[in-house]
Amino acid sequence: MKIGNIEAKPGEKIFGFFTIGESHGRFSAHIPLHIVNGANDGPALVVQAGASGLEIEPSLILPHVVKELDPAQIKGALILAPLMNTSGFEFTQIKSVFDDKHLNRLGRGKADGTISEQLVDAYYQAAIAEADALIDIRTGSQWSYHHFAGVYGAGAVDESKALAVALGLPHVMLNRSNDESMANEAANDGIKTVTAYIGGGPGLRDYREQDLGRMRNAVLNAMRHLGMIAGAIESDVDKITVINRHTTITQTGERGFVLMDKHLRGQQVETGDVLGIVRHPFTGETVQEIRAPRAGIVIRGGASWPVPLEDTVLAILGDLVEEIDIS
Repeated sequence: MKIGNIEAKPGEKIFGFFTIGESHGRFSAHIPLHIVNGANDGPALVVQAGASGLEIEPSLILPHVVKELDPAQIKGALILAPLMNTSGFEFTQIKSVFDDKHLNRLGRGKADGTISEQLVDAYYQAAIAEADALIDIRTGSQWSYHHFAGVYGAGAVDESKALAVALGLPHVMLNRSNDESMANEAANDGIKTVTAYIGGGPGLRDYREQDLGRMRNAVLNAMRHLGMIAGAIESDVDKITVINRHTTITQTGERGFVLMDKHLRGQQVETGDVLGIVRHPFTGETVQEIRAPRAGIVIRGGASWPVPLEDTVLAILGDLVEEIDIS
């Protein structure tokens, strides 16, 4: 198993830096990468996180998941990137410092593009394009807090849904919006693809152990589902609710402090129900009520930081498809 300049023989674990290109200042662009190459043949699973330099929680647990794994007991290979955007992390920002681009807004990259586009292009071709499945772990950074697995409406939808259910998160969202991410490209290429939104907002402070536990379980559960390791699904929930997305509510309209009702997550709301409010930052008065334009279950709701960026997703509504008992 070789990804760029990193190679792991059967039955071996390797850590290295997938390196491609240089900045104008001659700094190399790289992605920290673990490869766990099983002793037996099987599928290739890519798990990636931290495309935003602020999404740091996965890097606290994913390397420890690698330590748990015994290559002698694994079929196939795990390729794991715990924190892709190292320059953004270094300077505490979402985008790459080198060219001010978001690694998950570049599709599959460009071989003749900017340094981030070159990095994504090389990584996509070496890792994702050769994989059988992709788990793209995202967090809400400081703006939101959530726990669900998203499946795009293209490619291997049924297989991706089954993989999403296997992760053990409380909600699975079908028909997620197309975007410019590597995961969306992978789905279009027919690769089993799940975007796992875990944590964010107050999570690092208040819910760290639960969030990190869910990230760990998601990786190991994906491997179990794919037949890479033995064992049953581990989860802290008894049932998984599968929802078909129909509405996404973003930060528009009045500006101010946006306060969403976090208790509505996973709950059924009706048309016109109040999901949150916007308060004037200086007078404290309510200047807007954020209402449900259509009935549905709230998949993700609750801006944690009260001044979200424009176009921040405040809530996603969808229709119930099924509830799956995993107890």
